[in-house]
Amino acid sequence: MIELDRDAMTPMYVQLANVLRERIRSGEIPVGRRLPSQSELEAETGGVVSRRTIKSALEVLVAEGLVQGVQGKGVYVIAKP
Repeated sequence: MIELDRDAMTPMYVQLANVLRERIRSGEIPVGRRLPSQSELEAETGGVVSRRTIKSALEVLVAEGLVQGVQGKGVYVIAKP
């Protein structure tokens, strides 16, 4: 389960990106592995975030060069932070 703080000053998408980044850093999601899908992430957060929020979090990780989307396959880890 992913715990996010709705009342925090940090936006939800940044909180989610931080959780995913830490999972990559710790090796929980290794390089070459697919990240959970948007619907899986939505379920992991208990439905408290929208798909747009999840997409924004993934865009942060793409911009950092940690993950890459593969058309029709998902988002894969390509580097460790």
